[in-house]
Amino acid sequence: MTDSTDKSTDELTGQHFGGYKLEELVGTGGMASIYKGFDETLSRWVAIKVVPLQAAGGSEEVLLARFRQEARAIAALRHRNILTIYSYGEEPGWAYIVMEYVPGGSLKDLIELGQPFTWEQALTVIIPVSQALAFAHERGVIHRDIKPANILMPQEDWPLLADFGLAKMEHATRPNLTMPGQVLGTMAYAAPEQIQEGPIDARVDIYSLGIVLYELLTGKLPFQGETAFDFLMARLTDPPVPMLEANPKAPPIFVPIIERALAQDPNDRYQLMSEFSQVLRETRDQLRSSAMATPATPLERDTTSLVDLDEAEEPAIHLKIVTSGREIVRTQRSELTIGRAYKNNIPDIDLGPYGGSKAGVSRQHSRLIYKDNQWFVEDLASTNGTFVNGVRIAPKRLVPFKDGDLIRCGQIELELRMS
Repeated sequence: MTDSTDKSTDELTGQHFGGYKLEELVGTGGMASIYKGFDETLSRWVAIKVVPLQAAGGSEEVLLARFRQEARAIAALRHRNILTIYSYGEEPGWAYIVMEYVPGGSLKDLIELGQPFTWEQALTVIIPVSQALAFAHERGVIHRDIKPANILMPQEDWPLLADFGLAKMEHATRPNLTMPGQVLGTMAYAAPEQIQEGPIDARVDIYSLGIVLYELLTGKLPFQGETAFDFLMARLTDPPVPMLEANPKAPPIFVPIIERALAQDPNDRYQLMSEFSQVLRETRDQLRSSAMATPATPLERDTTSLVDLDEAEEPAIHLKIVTSGREIVRTQRSELTIGRAYKNNIPDIDLGPYGGSKAGVSRQHSRLIYKDNQWFVEDLASTNGTFVNGVRIAPKRLVPFKDGDLIRCGQIELELRMS
């Protein structure tokens, strides 16, 4: 390594740690700094988390032990929704972890104050994270710092849980590695027992993930305070702001789920992350079934060119995913857009929850329209194309289709039926 013992973290760009070159500082938090680095042996980009041991003062041994623990914790967890660790190293004055590099930012970057996610968008993130945490808990690892900044988003439907820097081995024989007087976890998402520095277990992760879910559904945090002290004390003395007060448009089905996840007493919460995750999956299925069973409100449209289906007595249109056979749409609307939801831009048929991002579905991919007693499909200049019965159609042109035809958006194929 290039001698950097006396350098601060903002001066490390261009230095080498082992076989890795630190190319760019991309983030900081606490005592750690995250660099985009280059693995010169395997010719790949990596993320390098660097901690200056001198910053620990007289607690260098505790800091090193915690950092080693983080490396071991992540290395033992091989899960699709947990960031992969490549290696760990120590140099004079420094310790570092080399991890998978994930472009695309974090969930924090996608959250806008006062702008809630749809329930589909929220659960597309929260359910995989809950499954990753259940996986970690079953192996005795508690994260203790669940927050949007620690949920990376390489794709809109693929969250990655990162930063196990505060992780605790639930059944470890070594003492707790929290420094005396230090409350771990970001306070906005910390459980009451973390603020009180009391004994903790896996239920702190349930509480923190409950706050993230609340924030996604309402665009706000569940506790308020004029000062930092008031903000912390609120969760020890007050219930959260009711979800429907924060966002009257949120589905009421989430009210008891949020209330239980955010119970002040850990014994009143879900007791296992796997239980919480199962409830969220069942809720998603109920909401999807309800959406399919409820007739859609007709879109505003140009009545000179579009026929009202009710007046024309046309049959409803049904769409189902060919690979699973699952019906995702049954409606009498005469114009429908197909794509992926992003923030407040929600297409009529959202393929995001069905793997749309990985399948190459654009946010505004295609449009179905009923005109002159005929159904048409139009590609909206999508990246990966719209296909009718295997033939790619030209963008911005209406192509007729009939009952039983197959329409493919990216790699998702839909069967259309009229009844």
